[in-house]
Formats: sequence, structure tokens, C-alpha cells
Amino acid sequence: MSKPWIELKEARGKIVKQMTVAFDPDYNAVEVEFTDGTCMAVDVVPAVKIRPQFQNIKTGDTKILRTYRKHITVAGEVV
Repeated sequence: MSKPWIELKEARGKIVKQMTVAFDPDYNAVEVEFTDGTCMAVDVVPAVKIRPQFQNIKTGDTKILRTYRKHITVAGEVV
């Protein structure tokens, strides 16, 4: 089972000089600048995930007939 997080190993053990949050209409990111002159930037990409389902609602109780395997992500790639 994969981890529900990503470890950014390049930042391990570094000393933080400054941390900023960049807001721009085309670019949103968290940037961590280190004392050794390197920087870790994490882009923030807003998205909506859609999981299509085909359902039977005749009886008043919803019965899922099919859940589609692919998810659709708006403002990104198909996952």
C-alpha cells in the first residue's frame, strides 16, 4: 500500500532561512528557502475530483450499478 504523503528528502536536515506563501493568479506555492542557498517550492494546484457513478434510483434507495474506475480531475490530469 502506498503512503498517503510524499517525503521531500532533499529538505531533510536543512536549516530554514525563510518560508513564504506565493499568491498569484497563475501561480500559488509554498516556498521554503534554506540557509545553504537552496529552496523547496511546492506548487498548490486547486482541483476538483469527480467520480462518475451509474445508479438505480427507482425504489427510492440508491443502488450503485457501476462506479467508473477513472476519476476526472478538473484543472489537472485524469487520474
